[in-house]
Amino acid sequence: MIHRLTGILVEKDTEGVVVDVGGVGYRASASLSTLRALPSLGEECVIHTRMVVREDAMLLFGFAAREERSAFDALTAVSKVGPKLALSVLSTMAPPEISQAVAMGDVVKLASVPGLGKKTAERLVLELKGKDLAVFGPEPAVAANGGGGGPFMEARDALAALGYRLEEAERALGEVPPQDSAEKYIKEALRRIGSRR
Repeated sequence: MIHRLTGILVEKDTEGVVVDVGGVGYRASASLSTLRALPSLGEECVIHTRMVVREDAMLLFGFAAREERSAFDALTAVSKVGPKLALSVLSTMAPPEISQAVAMGDVVKLASVPGLGKKTAERLVLELKGKDLAVFGPEPAVAANGGGGGPFMEARDALAALGYRLEEAERALGEVPPQDSAEKYIKEALRRIGSRR
């Protein structure tokens, strides 16, 4: 099995990369975060790979970091999550963000990934919760506002239901000092969002 490639990056597009290793070009599908992390064409690179063998194809997936490959393995172990959907998740969220979303049961954040519906997001949380997610890398620090859950999460979900992008809602809520209710968080966040427009 091909576990890692070191060679010259000769092609890079939205679907993946081609790495020339000793005159042989290996095509690997990659997430957007891996594509951003890799060097320019013509430079040497290292990609950590996972080979998926199916009845009709042999597919190679490449990752800039081992943690991303481990996250890919964990995601594809979940029923109904194939390699392409796992890449979509990794293109949207970094492995530590996935770990944090699973630990917090944040179905809304996981369901915001293109192609990943609410039912599959719930399945991800159910099947990955309680597993050792240290392979996803260090967990991001919880925001200083204590926004790890409770009223903060309720407010974020409410803002998302109102049509605000999850990132925009989280950014606005991140600027709000700790509040004791979701309503207060929402009021302060809407004031901040309104002042930006």
